[in-house]
Amino acid sequence: MTLGVARDVALICLIVPTLLCALLPAALAFGAWWLARRTHFALRPRIRRAGAGVRRTRDALDGATRVMTRPIYFGETQSVRWRAMWRALRREKEHG
Repeated sequence: MTLGVARDVALICLIVPTLLCALLPAALAFGAWWLARRTHFALRPRIRRAGAGVRRTRDALDGATRVMTRPIYFGETQSVRWRAMWRALRREKEHG
């Protein structure tokens, strides 16, 4: 067997594993992309429903928080107002 023939046989023997090594990552990447795409399309309505539920819950909690804090806010503002009026009356009485 001449050197040229041996080289050709060696190349043929090495091409198959090389192609497999190149093809396997490409097939895995394509499979991952395909699976992610299918999963995305399958889960899209569920994700939208979950998002709508979260928005409704957030809006309900915001409303409840507003209702619960309104009397506290009102009480604080009235308290500050009465204290300011009392200080003004005391100053007026002292200087007046």
